[in-house]
Amino acid sequence: MKVLEWEKETEELFGKILEKMPEGFRPSVKPMIIEAAEKRCLDRNGAYINEADVITGIFDIIPEAFKSMLVEDLTSLGIDVERYLELKEIKDRLKVSWQKLERGFHPGNIHFAMYITDKCNQKCLHCAADDQVIRPELSTEQWCQIIENVETGLRKQGRHACFVWFGGEPTLRKDIGEIMRFCKEKDYIHALITNGVSFNEEFVKMCKENNISHIFVSFDSIDPKKNDEIRGFPNSLDYAKKAIELCLKYGIFVCSSITVMKQNINEIEELKTLSEKWGSQPYFRCVVKQNRAADFWGEVGLNKEEYKKMYDFKYKHAIETIKKGKAGTLPAYEIYDMVPFMEQPENDKEMTAIEWGVGCLACRTMMGIGIDGTIFPAGYPTTLTLGNALVDNFEEVLNSQLYKDIRDRKKIKGKCASCHHLKYCGGGCRVTAEYITGDFFGSFPFCWHENDHEHDIDDVQKEQIELLEG
Repeated sequence: MKVLEWEKETEELFGKILEKMPEGFRPSVKPMIIEAAEKRCLDRNGAYINEADVITGIFDIIPEAFKSMLVEDLTSLGIDVERYLELKEIKDRLKVSWQKLERGFHPGNIHFAMYITDKCNQKCLHCAADDQVIRPELSTEQWCQIIENVETGLRKQGRHACFVWFGGEPTLRKDIGEIMRFCKEKDYIHALITNGVSFNEEFVKMCKENNISHIFVSFDSIDPKKNDEIRGFPNSLDYAKKAIELCLKYGIFVCSSITVMKQNINEIEELKTLSEKWGSQPYFRCVVKQNRAADFWGEVGLNKEEYKKMYDFKYKHAIETIKKGKAGTLPAYEIYDMVPFMEQPENDKEMTAIEWGVGCLACRTMMGIGIDGTIFPAGYPTTLTLGNALVDNFEEVLNSQLYKDIRDRKKIKGKCASCHHLKYCGGGCRVTAEYITGDFFGSFPFCWHENDHEHDIDDVQKEQIELLEG
């Protein structure tokens, strides 16, 4: 039984491959190949099974004694078998490096920002989640119901959720331990983001006891005074450092959540160094124009030149690493959420290293659940929503046309629609694009790229360009 969707051409090719096999073997071999291909697709966080998934999947299950015969059969169909054998080797090496990371970072997972509370003990200028007014919270039972709904829907597609306790400041929710315990009992992946103020020894022990995957600790400047100004709280950098130390003490994987904005764009190298010195993996993301961040956009917002500076920083630490052949040791968070994205992979090795996580992550590896159960396509609140996880079956959400349109980046409009980088970039941050243009599918307004040169583009982009020109 097929769980994931297939590209039409790939499905036709699969039929031809099966015809090459002895008729008596087909009923037993067919489901094994489908399962192997789906696993390969999930390993790269793919939406549709492609030719590479099928061919590499076949070689995952085929006995060595039949390998030479299979190579002949595939070659007779015009398939570049040597290329796919090399690709399989690349993917297998990269998979080993993924296994060294915590469960929550594996490709195929969708991370959910779980807005369990509006309460917060800081007042950050760049907060995109704060709705200014404290709203009623869902009960423990309701959040457990949402978690079960989401995870059940994803598992039917062979995927998993990583539930990231968000806010506000999630440590201020009194029953968070009960919600964590529910995830532990169900063996569901969960994580947390905190500013560190209320993150004490008792709390970190509770996280450890409930098998938390990882913890993000937020800070935004190496200068204590500036960090306090940005976050609206005294000694905020000390609290962040203390939280990181507690995570390390109890053996919990810890990342630094650093929002890049106008105030710190000139210290990102220093922030990376400080985070690594403290023993925390740095994760950088650009400020998103939403809620309080929108109110203070004149102070915190990035312009085109500053977005490019951030891109060049990530390029230096991520893409150049890949091009030097060191993709297997590349931390996930240096690729994750890299947007806008202006690279065209030059070979299978580069493609394999980046395809799962660059560009806009909406409905791909990042979504959100609002304080009232609203399903957001991205990790931040948006006007465009996908229903409510308290009442809508999440499997049906995943199969909805709107979800697929967002995931597959097929409805992007304006300049981004005809850009040859759309496949990997996704048209920039959808949350910021929606806030400024009023349309979730509108073009990202802070992109510096000009469509004054050509690359190969896929059929979807050709159709979009034809529609625009027609």
